[in-house]
Amino acid sequence: MDNLIEVIGIKEENCINCHQCIAVCPVKVCSDGSGNVVKFNNQLCIGCGRCIDACIKSHGGIVEKSARFPIDDAVEFTAALPEKDMVALVAPSAQSNFVLPKLITALKLLGIKAVYDVSLGAEITVACYHELIASGQTDLPLIAQPCPAIVKYIELYQPGLLKHLAPSGSPVHNIAVYVKSLHPDSELAFISPCLAKRREFQDSKMVRYNVIYQSLVKILEDKGISLPHLADSDFDNCIPAGIATNFSSPGGLGECYRHNYPDIPASQIRRVEGPIVYDKYLPDLEMAILKKAPHLPLIIDILSCEKGCNMGPGSINHHRSLDQIERTVAARSEQNRGDSVQQQKLTRFLQDVRQKFNFEYHSYQNLAGYNNLKIPTADELDKIYQAMHKTEAKDFRNCAACGYNSCYHMAIAIFNGLNKGENCHLYQEKELRREQNILNDMVEELAQLNEQLQEQFTQRNKQEQLLVQNSKLAAMGEMIGMIAHQWRQPLSSISTLAGNLQIYLDLDMFNKNQFKELLNDINSHAQYLSNTINDFRHFFKPDNPQDMVVMNQVIDDTLGIIGKSLEYKNVSLVKDYNFSAPILTYPNELMQVFLNIIKNASDAFVENEIVDPRIIITGIETDDYVEVHLQDNAGGIPEEITAKIFDPYFSTKGPGIGTGLGLYMSKMIVEEHCRGQLLASNTDQGACFTIKLPLAQG
Repeated sequence: MDNLIEVIGIKEENCINCHQCIAVCPVKVCSDGSGNVVKFNNQLCIGCGRCIDACIKSHGGIVEKSARFPIDDAVEFTAALPEKDMVALVAPSAQSNFVLPKLITALKLLGIKAVYDVSLGAEITVACYHELIASGQTDLPLIAQPCPAIVKYIELYQPGLLKHLAPSGSPVHNIAVYVKSLHPDSELAFISPCLAKRREFQDSKMVRYNVIYQSLVKILEDKGISLPHLADSDFDNCIPAGIATNFSSPGGLGECYRHNYPDIPASQIRRVEGPIVYDKYLPDLEMAILKKAPHLPLIIDILSCEKGCNMGPGSINHHRSLDQIERTVAARSEQNRGDSVQQQKLTRFLQDVRQKFNFEYHSYQNLAGYNNLKIPTADELDKIYQAMHKTEAKDFRNCAACGYNSCYHMAIAIFNGLNKGENCHLYQEKELRREQNILNDMVEELAQLNEQLQEQFTQRNKQEQLLVQNSKLAAMGEMIGMIAHQWRQPLSSISTLAGNLQIYLDLDMFNKNQFKELLNDINSHAQYLSNTINDFRHFFKPDNPQDMVVMNQVIDDTLGIIGKSLEYKNVSLVKDYNFSAPILTYPNELMQVFLNIIKNASDAFVENEIVDPRIIITGIETDDYVEVHLQDNAGGIPEEITAKIFDPYFSTKGPGIGTGLGLYMSKMIVEEHCRGQLLASNTDQGACFTIKLPLAQG
């Protein structure tokens, strides 16, 4: 077996050992997280490119700081341009990354002799698939092979599926066969969204250069070629492609196949893409084939990238919306298949080339020998688990914080020297707990010694109080952000009220009573700003006083502050509470909690474009506690972030908008200061926050 050509490069000096590359990798075994940086094994990589994007995100989106980068043939391509005749083959996804007619012009300005549309090769691919199936020349189900990452995965990790890979070429292979007949002395370059195509060309030898879109942009910039200022050009195809111009979109192959061969029902073509391909679909497929399951499809339209080739790892369109990207592709496909005359020419062309050329492809290899992963025995597993401090059922959290899908897979990685137990979240937690227990024992020992002398005990008590105060002072930085968060609404209200006063003056609509009312509102908001400072200042005092208050008053005072803002946003407010029993609590701090929750709901209404926004406040009172429910219809909290919403600095509002402190501080106020509970859940319409506080004991 030959060594696999590199498609992903590593800068170990940039690695921060975050293991995000392992987390997103479909195979994981190509990365070694056992050291201080993540090592990389090219021979086990399928070339999907997910780790590059994850690494860039881990470095704050700064490409230059990333530890992983794509490798293509751009350097060799650029060097060969002046020396050799070059023909470019442009991937169907190019239309979602560039203005296609201008791209063709730019390629010819670089010195490209001719430019061909790989979508035409996709038309050939579909015709070949149909011929193979109709003639019984292939094992069913037929696994489509335009995606080289899928092919390499099967070769490395599921070679039992090799015989089901289509024995005819991918779209770029097939167009290359045709173009070679027209330009036998030219070298072919694929203008590509895909890193793994470099591997396909290593196997087939049909195309010399794989140049990803990101590299092409740099080449054009270096040559001073600006696409927006170029004239339009057409492909050098003898005939334009039809519906197959949408081949780069998920399900594009199946749509093209059903369009050309409508007798094949949609249920016979399975579309699958993204992580589920590796996590579930292919393993299930191999088992189903072995069992000769009755539900097997005829064709499997399969892609590694979740958004198809349109947003492959070499693409440049990640700043565009998915609607923009797929609309561009779909519009071209609709235009091409709407021309019946061209469709007839295309049909004749496909019949002609299938008779003249051989589009077979048999360059698949069983590469399972590269994958020498060892599976530990039960005893070996138990030793690994013991070393990871996994001693009882609840320790097997399968939290994936280490980058693996389960504790079992993490243990296999450790057994094969690809990771270490110290990277397990539970291990770190138990180690910290052990250290905490040691410290607690020391504190207890000191306490017993201090009991011998009252003076020492008193001194120690003062020191403990000082430590508590210092911890509060340490939180002051976080609270400053909270204060700013609470001030935004009243400041906005003051500005609005002042603006109204100015308008009434400008329009000569002076009304003394109305002006007094508005000035009183302004004074109320200003007083609240002052009270807010006092409230937060009191929070840091060791003797911060409590007060007896009925919950009605706390809620009504809160609505007095934010009510106008809700009215301006057309938010309906439903109040269903009537508390009578007083509670001993911190009323001003509780106002902060209610303000945070109501303000978050108000923001969610805007963000989710809720037509009829509504907040329902209900109250429950028992002999032991009072309970307030604040429910909205803003769509609810996404399941994937439910566990994080009370974490400090966690925000969904984006940089510079949300501080991530509101709910964190609310929970601290309710649970640590007021000795209550703050809970969040979802209803069928939105989110519901529950505040439960104990009644004052008489």
